[in-house]
Amino acid sequence: MSEPSPETDSGGDPPAPLKFTQTTAGRFLIACSIIAAIGAIVVVSVVVGGSHPPAAVQSDSQSSVPSPPADAPSMQAADDPIEQAREVVGGSYSYERVQQATAAALVATGTPVTTDNFSRAWSSVLAVTDKLGIEPMDVMLCVPELASSESGLTFPEVAALCASEIYLGKR
Repeated sequence: MSEPSPETDSGGDPPAPLKFTQTTAGRFLIACSIIAAIGAIVVVSVVVGGSHPPAAVQSDSQSSVPSPPADAPSMQAADDPIEQAREVVGGSYSYERVQQATAAALVATGTPVTTDNFSRAWSSVLAVTDKLGIEPMDVMLCVPELASSESGLTFPEVAALCASEIYLGKR
């Protein structure tokens, strides 16, 4: 028995062209897929990490993410999620701007402002922007604005919505 050629599927038909990514409907389906993937990540992280009630948002004076003192040696990038994020966005934003944008996004979604959550936030943003060709900082700056109109969503969910809207040209 001969195998079908790579130019036909198992039924002998030629493969469908992948032009769906060039249409609005196709882009919308891609955006929905991204949102579903983020939702799955959130579910897995809750199941694996255990379910914890949301902690109260800490005020700036109680934040566990200290600003580096001007005269102190800076944290190495491997230990500092803000410095890592600055590197990802090409160093075009100051440390303070990246920290402020991230903190605002966390607060807007009811997520405690901690070093671990800074890291998780940027991981979520990078996961949704990786293959879309949009800037991660644009997504981070969108989160507080969209979170105010989409109450009850987690940070990864709002980041996915922001990425989708930016990708579709709605923002």
